[in-house]
Amino acid sequence: MKKSLALLLVLSLSVSLAACGGNRTEEPAASGGSAPEDASGEADGDADAPGEDLTWGLTPFEERQTLRLGLFTGSPLSYPFLFADNLGVFDALNIDIEYTCFTGGPAMMEANAEWDMASCGLGGLANGLYGYDFSLIDITDYEENLAIFTRGDSPIAEDPENPEVWKGATCVYPAGTTAQAVLAKYLNNMGLTLADVESVNMDNANALTGFNGGTGDVLGCWNAIALSAEDAGYVRVSDSGQLDIGMPCGTFATKEMMEENFDLVVTACIVFHKAAEWCYESDENMAQAAQWYLDHCDEEGFLCDESIAQRTMEWYRGPSVDEWIALYTETSPDDAGLYTSRDLLQAEKDILVGLDFFISEGKYTNEDRTRYLDEQRIDPSVALAAKELLGK
Repeated sequence: MKKSLALLLVLSLSVSLAACGGNRTEEPAASGGSAPEDASGEADGDADAPGEDLTWGLTPFEERQTLRLGLFTGSPLSYPFLFADNLGVFDALNIDIEYTCFTGGPAMMEANAEWDMASCGLGGLANGLYGYDFSLIDITDYEENLAIFTRGDSPIAEDPENPEVWKGATCVYPAGTTAQAVLAKYLNNMGLTLADVESVNMDNANALTGFNGGTGDVLGCWNAIALSAEDAGYVRVSDSGQLDIGMPCGTFATKEMMEENFDLVVTACIVFHKAAEWCYESDENMAQAAQWYLDHCDEEGFLCDESIAQRTMEWYRGPSVDEWIALYTETSPDDAGLYTSRDLLQAEKDILVGLDFFISEGKYTNEDRTRYLDEQRIDPSVALAAKELLGK
């Protein structure tokens, strides 16, 4: 697993401060207990899942449970929940899943009354950590396909590491997101800052629409939209993987959920990571995961096709159960040397790589940084309970 380290015309200029900007979409009906589907969309009760049975070695709840999940449409960071649901795992554990779907972290945080657990990218995580009383209990992905594109006939395409061709360039991206962080990092490597370019704020999907329409010299986007930009013939200048700044994504649980149904939170997180493991067990599993991803994008009206779905899932780097537990149990000193009250969890250090960028941009302060570490908002209790339950 990769560690630590992550316009305009629009129809609407949205000022998004999330890792993956956008808005809430309509809420689908509860899906728990439904028969899994194969790649053709037909019922398939024999879907290949890890473990001896569909409980994956976990004990089903005696009474039927309902878990309300905030799902991030188009970003694989939260899709293992859906894969496990489609495989029939949650049903076998006596759990019904109800989804509310979003395409951005801020909207997800604002609609927190509609979910018990929710997954989003780093910008959304920062919003949740500083603005709400949630516990960040899980790392679900390290996004490496946060990319910067330019047009093939652009001077930037001809000489992308020449700072002079970047000065005054119009860059279209979702402001306050990890797309901005990646662009800033690339500029910093050339001795430039965001002040040296013109920035136009648009959410992830609309940024590509605007760029297709002729707006901007540079496009910043992620995941399926980045692959669509690639398919459209734009030149990939760099991405978070090349820059070695994989941005962590994660899952929040509400305070009420942690206090009133902790066991369900623990079970859901274990299932998530076992589903991530299932994806990589075979090419057939990965193909099925990609099909389910595509089906859901189609249902939500999110730009995608079969090739993009397959490649999006191949980019996904969800931690295994053991890797998740290690992130929330292994500790070492703060790399920046700013926090000395205790050693930090590896999960905290990974999150700080991105949060420190937002601090440098003036969105948050070092006092905010200290407060969230003092309060241990990145909460290891769920991973510790999972470790004990699984005998790790």
